This record gives sequence, structure tokens and C-alpha cells, in this order.
Amino acid sequence: MSTESLAEPVNRVRPRRLGSLRLRLTLAVPLLAATVVGLFEWSLGGFEPLADGLARIAWLVLLLSAAQLLLIDALLLRPLRRLAAGCEAMESAPVPLSPEAAVPAPGRIAELDRIGHAMLRARGSLWQQDQHARELRRELAQQRDQLQEAHSAIEAHQRELAGLVRTDALTGIANQRAFDEALRREFKRAQRQRGLLAVAVLDLDQFKQFNLAHGTAVGDTALRRVAALLKERFKRDTDVVARLGGEEFVTLLPGFGMAEAQSVLESLRDDLRALRLPDGQGSLTLSIGLAAASPAHPYLSAQALLQAADEALYMAKHAGRDRLSLAA
Repeated sequence: MSTESLAEPVNRVRPRRLGSLRLRLTLAVPLLAATVVGLFEWSLGGFEPLADGLARIAWLVLLLSAAQLLLIDALLLRPLRRLAAGCEAMESAPVPLSPEAAVPAPGRIAELDRIGHAMLRARGSLWQQDQHARELRRELAQQRDQLQEAHSAIEAHQRELAGLVRTDALTGIANQRAFDEALRREFKRAQRQRGLLAVAVLDLDQFKQFNLAHGTAVGDTALRRVAALLKERFKRDTDVVARLGGEEFVTLLPGFGMAEAQSVLESLRDDLRALRLPDGQGSLTLSIGLAAASPAHPYLSAQALLQAADEALYMAKHAGRDRLSLAA
């Protein structure tokens, strides 16, 4: 059966349905209008006025029905007719059913082939670009890791350099720079809190002759052992032991007055005499100059306190060495 033969019954059915709908509306609308007008007139005066004004009611029903039918035709029936006409036009359009009708022309085939090849090339190019982007991301990740490692190494070197700047390379204790900072800090604290602060400058007696007799290697070992002895003797958190240079050391003792510091330092001199030097090479003695700041004996500055201890050391040296001298 052909498409035209199937479409014919459908095309006949649609006008019939529209005509039936128009007929039903033509019958229903006057009845509805008469009912509405009759109810309205009855509500105004009852049945007797309704019978007297029958002609007028008939004219009202006729006019109201005509107006409603015109509105229904304009708003409903005409759009339905246009819709039906469009459907009939779509159904009456020829539809190719044979396979030959669906086969494109040879020129179209060649054009479609070119488009397909172009799409394949574009897909391959996109795949290569994606691979290249992945390689770049991997390289960037590796470089970022390397930069982080380099940054960590630089920070470690900076910490090491900062430690070297504040540490004596030979003995491992604080150097003069670190001691000067601690002295200024503790001096200000002692002034603020009206506390005690003792400073002792220590010098190994005849150390140049010791180096000449035993060699600088033995002398360096002796300096390291003296530094270890000082760290062991002065091990409070607030104590500071430093090497000023050569064979000269210094101790900072917060909270110690002259008497307390003197007692500890005399004991240190005894410990140094008993110190075992490398291979039993000779013995060492200490000359010490001690100064202490207190509310009863204040100093104008931290440098003045250190200078007083240094002058006391000078007096100990000239008094015969191997002794402790107190600042005036």
C-alpha cells in the first residue's frame, strides 16, 4: 500500500472532525446563551416579566450567541484549520523510499571523505598536543620538586652559616659576636630587674710556650678540652661560655654576684689543674679577671662591665698568673 493511499483516509477524517466540532458549537452556544439570559431575567423579576419580554430575550440570545460563535471561530477554529492544513502539507510531501534516493552524488562522497580525513588529522594533532601537555606537566612537577629541594638545601646552609657566624669553629662554643649580643641582652635585663650579673675573662697561662713545646695540634686539642670543661661547669640555661680568640675565654653568669662567681671560678681553676691533656703533655693554669654588676655596684654599660673584668685579668697576669683577680 502506498503512502498516498494511507494519507487519504487521514485527510478525509480531519475536515469531518472540524465540521462536527463547528456543528456542536453552533448548537451548544445558543442553548448556553438562552440559559444564561433566562436565569438573569428571572433573577430580576420572576416568571411573569420573563414571559412578557420573550421577544427581547430571543434577540439577546441571538446576539449573544452570534458574538460567542464569532469569538470561538476566531480564537479556536481558525487556528485549528491552519494546524490541520499544515499537517496535511507535511503528510503530502514526497518521502524517498528507495535506497538510490538516499545515495549522495559522487562529488558529495569525495567531499565527505576529505572532511573525514581532516577530522582524523585534527584528532591526531589534538592527541599529540595532549601528550605534549602531559610531558610539560611532568617536567614542571619535576622542576618544582627540584626547586623545593634546592630551597630546603639553601635554608639548611643558611642555618649552618648562621650557626657558624655565632659559633667558634675550633671549640664549638659561642664566639665573641654571640657573647657580645648575650652580654648586652643580660645587662639590660639586670638593669631593668635590678638583678645581679657577673662576667669573668679567663686566659690560659703561657699558652704560646705550650704550643711551641707540644705543637699546635696538641694546643688545639687542649683548647677544645678547656672549652668542654667550661661548658660542663657552667651549664645553666642562662650561662654563656665563649671563646674570644686565641687562648682567651669568657663566661657570663646572670644572677651571680661577686662572691658566688668567685667560688665557682676558684673551683674551675682546681679542675683545670687536674685536666688530662693529650698524651699527658704538661699542664695548664688559668688567670681570671672577675667583675660583677649589682644594684649596690652598678656599671654604666655592658662594655664597661667587660672592661672591668679585662682589667682584673691584667692585674692577675702581672701578679704572677694562676690566680683570680677581682675588679675594683
